[in-house]
Amino acid sequence: MKKILNLFLAGVTAILPLGLTAFILYKLFMLVDSFSAGIIEYFYGKRIIGLGFLTTIVIVILIGFIARNYLGQKIIGLIEKTFSRIPIVQSIYSAIKEVSKMFSSEGNKAFSQVVSVDFPYKGIKSIGFITNDEVNMSNKEKVAVFIPTTPNPTNGFLIYASRDSIEYLDMSIDEAIRAVVSLGAISPKK
Repeated sequence: MKKILNLFLAGVTAILPLGLTAFILYKLFMLVDSFSAGIIEYFYGKRIIGLGFLTTIVIVILIGFIARNYLGQKIIGLIEKTFSRIPIVQSIYSAIKEVSKMFSSEGNKAFSQVVSVDFPYKGIKSIGFITNDEVNMSNKEKVAVFIPTTPNPTNGFLIYASRDSIEYLDMSIDEAIRAVVSLGAISPKK
């Protein structure tokens, strides 16, 4: 009986990452597909799975193309100017814009370095990612470090640490994220 239980657990361990990944990709595909599905259904009279996905991707690429030319930048500038005059909208828009710039090729050096810092207490080390290495707080130079929580690295803590309290790790961003998601079970062996 114990052997069967061990085989069952081995099967679950093998299937779970594959199944969860496939499920998340499927849900993401269906979400993107649904953005344009209504328009396609209106013109063709039926829903064609996948065509909404392709249409949405093409629309996003076209918007990216327009945003990079002179006229598109003027239009975006006008929209930003309008948003900046509306208090709550301005706060939301500027925060989202900064986050999106972090992940774009034109963004700053966010998540460029993996570091170790004392958190939550002195002597207890946590993995973090530098999000801004030039922060001025009360005329003291600090470094903004995002410390992700496990197993979901999209949540975490933002701390401002002095440069000398940070230990730079010889670890890639991917390795650090794998270590966080796996609760430390998958850590670089160096």
